[in-house]
Amino acid sequence: NCKSKISIQYPVVEFLTGLIYLIIYLIYGLSIQFLIYIILSSALIIIAFIDLNKQIVPDVISLPGIVIGFILSFLVPYISFVNSALGVVVGGGVILIIGLAGSVIFKKEAMGGGDVKLAAMIGAFLGWRYIIISLFLGFFLGALAGIILILSKIKSREDVVPFGPFIVLGSFITLLWGEKIISWYIGF
Repeated sequence: NCKSKISIQYPVVEFLTGLIYLIIYLIYGLSIQFLIYIILSSALIIIAFIDLNKQIVPDVISLPGIVIGFILSFLVPYISFVNSALGVVVGGGVILIIGLAGSVIFKKEAMGGGDVKLAAMIGAFLGWRYIIISLFLGFFLGALAGIILILSKIKSREDVVPFGPFIVLGSFITLLWGEKIISWYIGF
């Protein structure tokens, strides 16, 4: 029905997508990196909002994303196929190990398989160094949000908070300022 109200989510997604594309363009110009990063960004935006709403990271996006990221690594000078493959292993492996350890410690699923595939996909596009930064930022932002949600009584310790959006946010920060973060860390 044309007179039905649309969810605020739709204009928010459209605005964020345009804003992210613009920022990536301003940083990378009209280049192969720009094209690759808008492909990645499109997938990440979709995954983040699906995970927020349904608490699932769809394989139909993440699995082809791993393959696409790896294939694109052959086309660009800044990331080799070895770096891409290591990004898949490091990204997926870190989340898998933390998820398994968390499940043993907390006696319930701590991290979903979708998060493993999401991290592997990001690693395929960004390589092993950037996936480490992305995950660190994702864990930090997720922990901060969790503390705020619990202290404000919006969520309890038993509630599930999807982790995918925090991995995505960490990845966007890394995509935009990864080299500056690495330079700052090395100089620290």
